[in-house]
Amino acid sequence: MYLKRLEIQGFKTFAQKTVVEFRPDASGRRGVTGIVGPNGSGKSNIADALRWVMGEQSLKLLRGKKSEDVIFSGSEKRSRSGFAEVTMILENDGKIEGVDMGEIAITRRLYRDGQSEYEVNKQAARLSDVVLLLAQCGIGQRTYSVIGQGMVDAVLVATPAERKEFFDEAFGLRPFQLKRTSAINKIDESRKNLLQTEQILSEIGPRLNSLERHVKRLAERETIEAELRTLERSYYGREWSQVSSGLSVAQNKVNEARTAEAALEAEAKALEAELAKMEQAIPQGEGFAQLRQAIDAVAAERAALRERELKLETKKAVAAVRAEKPWSPLPLSKIIESVEGLRDKHDELHAELEKKEPNLDKVKKLAAQLRDTSQDLATKLQRPAPEAEKEVATDPEIEKELAGIAKEAENLIKKAKEAEAALEAWNKGEEQKRSHIFETQHKLMQKRAEAQTVERRAGEASIELARLETRRDAILTEIRLHAPTIEAELDQASKEAGDVAPEAQARLQKLRSQLEWIGGIDPETIKEHGETKERYDFLSKQVEDLRTGIVGLETVVEELDDTIRQRSATAFRKLDKEFSAYFKKLFGGGEASLIEVQPEPEVDEEGNILVPVKEGEVAGIDIQATPPGKRAKSIALLSGGERALTSIALICAIMATNPSPFVVLDEVDAALDESNSRKFAEIIGTLADKTQFVVVTHNRATMTQANILYGVTMGDDGVSQLLSVNFDQLKPTA
Repeated sequence: MYLKRLEIQGFKTFAQKTVVEFRPDASGRRGVTGIVGPNGSGKSNIADALRWVMGEQSLKLLRGKKSEDVIFSGSEKRSRSGFAEVTMILENDGKIEGVDMGEIAITRRLYRDGQSEYEVNKQAARLSDVVLLLAQCGIGQRTYSVIGQGMVDAVLVATPAERKEFFDEAFGLRPFQLKRTSAINKIDESRKNLLQTEQILSEIGPRLNSLERHVKRLAERETIEAELRTLERSYYGREWSQVSSGLSVAQNKVNEARTAEAALEAEAKALEAELAKMEQAIPQGEGFAQLRQAIDAVAAERAALRERELKLETKKAVAAVRAEKPWSPLPLSKIIESVEGLRDKHDELHAELEKKEPNLDKVKKLAAQLRDTSQDLATKLQRPAPEAEKEVATDPEIEKELAGIAKEAENLIKKAKEAEAALEAWNKGEEQKRSHIFETQHKLMQKRAEAQTVERRAGEASIELARLETRRDAILTEIRLHAPTIEAELDQASKEAGDVAPEAQARLQKLRSQLEWIGGIDPETIKEHGETKERYDFLSKQVEDLRTGIVGLETVVEELDDTIRQRSATAFRKLDKEFSAYFKKLFGGGEASLIEVQPEPEVDEEGNILVPVKEGEVAGIDIQATPPGKRAKSIALLSGGERALTSIALICAIMATNPSPFVVLDEVDAALDESNSRKFAEIIGTLADKTQFVVVTHNRATMTQANILYGVTMGDDGVSQLLSVNFDQLKPTA
């Protein structure tokens, strides 16, 4: 790696574009390039330009107070420049590991508005990129690559820690230190990101848990709804099938009973007509017509009274059925049993009334039992056993009318007994003549009784029909409330319905209770859950990657620390040896050495160690130098010349230990006398085989080592200009 060319424009006194070529000598050696000129001509500005283009940020080292001081400020004969630009071209011979560019052009540009630019091979770059690239090439702008006026003695008066920084770069450790600093910065940044990500995760976590519970409940809701819809279809289909079948059967019973009743009425009317003909054909005795009329009147009244009573009882029973609660119907078997009991009581009462001499006490008892049985049936139809239900209030008008009918029945019984007694007395006289008439009359009464029995069956069937209609309406109401979509499919569901478990209704209620407990959940919850889960998983993976990255970076830092310690130890031993050799060469004897300063462990007030010192860790480097004929003493007590020679010995040792591609020396030999100047020049000539030198000097001995000499002059316009001489091209004079 060699310095090939330097292009300067608008930088300090170089207002116009100036190109400094660093050509090799005839042997191909880059050798020494000398820059000379009178004081104030601007020759040191070339060294400053090199330092500036390599990224120097210290205005003090650049001999300025503000950034725009590096831009040509103008003169009486020349206007100021709008920007400063320096380009350094390096030629890569392929020996630098990790740098695969044949030619490297680094440019730095500054405008008066403060805008700054860096370029590498005409591509925009950052300062950190430039510093890292130069470090990889073994070049550093703050150490011995560019050594300016006053910096020679600064190495000696620096603190041990500052010397260590100087030597680290001299040892070629700068790339590793930059990588270590970058890794540590990345660790700090990763830890900050890790903390922020973990905080975000701690905020997202509870929300995600809540959303997961909602999604789980939503999934449960879907399962429950599916089971509920299936069970509702099966249950209501079965109920609808049963109630539809029951309605059909009940309607058929009513129709059959009405048909039978009409047939019996027709037969009774035919018997009445036959009886009338027989009565007209047989001559009646005196008083028979009156007796017959009285008996017929009583019979008609009794028949009308029975019809009224049956209608009232039926009306009462139907009212009871209508009042029952739809969700707790009395089993059909119980209703049939109760109706059959009611019919038996009616038959018994009718049989007693048909007797010639009915027992009034028994009639009263049977009437009371009939009434109680009817009331009990109405109660059971409203509130079926086994629950103890409150008795359903009946219409008081019906009860009053029934009581009146009972009294009228008693009176009719008395009238019937009296009429039958009179008729019996009359019949005894004419029994033979009237036997056929009475037989026909008896048949008529039987037909009337059969008609009443059929009428009771019709009433019972009507009651069952009313109950089933009530149940049907209750089912429809329940369906419209809980499952309105099933109503249109009831007929199909009833065909598909199979056996339903006895606990189906309880299961329906349980499923509805579960849905009510779950409540309504917004379907957007699933979308939010997916997004939150995706973000949570992403952040969790990021946390894992950050932790893995931190561990990896910590491993890199440890490896870099080991590399730095090993290289530093090896280079330090070699540097110490070279420093001692060059010190003796420059001073003609004496002793000089470098000493590693160990760091002090951190301790508390009681002296307990808080942070132990790592093995091999170095806090700084101290210098001991004893010129010949003197005792060992502090560097600070050396004379100016001795310090200058010691500094030069140290610089030469560094260049011999770890040669830099090029070194710029800005009047470092100004404090040397003629004898030491020759020694210094000889050392430069020897080291020029390994390192390219750019020397800004007034010293003739140093000039003799240069293969190219640039002279810097300044005209009355305040602009520096170059004159060059290539000694290899000069022909010797005869």
